[in-house]
Parts: sequence; C-alpha cells; structure tokens
Amino acid sequence: MKWGFAWIILYHLFKLLFGMRVEGQKNVRRKKRVIIAPNHISSWDPPLVGIASPRELYFLAKEDLFIPNPLFAWLIRFYNAIPIKRLSGGKDALKKSLKLLREEKAVVIFPEGTRNRTEKDLLPFKEGVALLSLKTDAPVVPTYIKGPRKPFWTWILRKEELKVKFGSPLHPSRFKGKDGMKLMTREIEKSIRRMLQEA
Repeated sequence: MKWGFAWIILYHLFKLLFGMRVEGQKNVRRKKRVIIAPNHISSWDPPLVGIASPRELYFLAKEDLFIPNPLFAWLIRFYNAIPIKRLSGGKDALKKSLKLLREEKAVVIFPEGTRNRTEKDLLPFKEGVALLSLKTDAPVVPTYIKGPRKPFWTWILRKEELKVKFGSPLHPSRFKGKDGMKLMTREIEKSIRRMLQEA
C-alpha cells in the first residue's frame, strides 16, 4: 500500500517534471525473488530505481545513513532501506540479502560495491551479486541508470536525460561450476556496459 501510493505519484511526477524515461520494466518479474543490479553514480540511484520499478524493492544501506538525521532515517526505513554494518566485512549484507531473497523479495544490490566518483563509466564489479544469485537461484536484472550525476537543474531544463533501463534477466542456471561467479559477474558488467554504450 505505502509503496504503491508513493510509486503512482513519483513515477508520473518524475516523467512530467524531468522527462524521466523508463525502459525494460517487463524484465522485472512481478513475483518471486529477483536481484536488481544497477550501476552506481549518485545518491539518487536508489530512489530512481525504486520509482522506475514495477514492483516493491528492498535496499541495503550503510548504517551511517541512519544516524545524522532521525527523520531521514525513518523515511528510508519506511521505504525498505535496511542498515548494514560496514565493519562486518560484507557478512551482514550477505546475511540480510539472503533473508530477503528467501522471502521472495526484490533486492537492489550495486555490483560495483560503492558509488562511482571517478570519470570512468564503471568501477570493477565485485562478485557479491553473482554469489547471492547462485545461492538463492534468483535471476539478476542488470540495470543502467543515466543522468543523476549531473546537477539537479539539468534535469528540469532537460539538458541531461534521466533514464533507467532494466536489461534482460540473467538466470543463475547458466553459470554453474567452479567459475560460475566469475562468469556471471562478467556477464552482468557486459550487459550494463552494452546499455551504457547504446544510451
């Protein structure tokens, strides 16, 4: 209810005000577990993917985000942000992601592992997304986000295109064997890079 109401308002608002384009929504399964794997260029990425998605999403967020501002912490918790401990070496994120996926949720995980603040198109991809996919049999939807790195006013004036594209799902059954994680990670990166070049 909370998600659907906010989605209806924000989806149409972002399309009207900023000309936001969304492609490939059919690639996000409406039920059962799935991992959404976007590139990460801005703090706007989680809400943009949430606005673009045809189903409710869950996000992992570093616990530092929940500390400075109680109102902001309440808001992101309300919309499915789950705090993770930075010092756990990734174990906390893995544990919480596995739980969500086993509950048949749609989980957003950035394969670069952190926000890309460089001039490069993409940072090296980590194998965490592939690991979770292979452990839970959840398909991965490579996702490309374009635009939020630019200043906010460029969206309003349409000087920068704001776009979210959901790519074709990658099914873990294709990547069995000892090199499965490595091969799947490479395929996720190739898919996002291909969408980036086509944009």
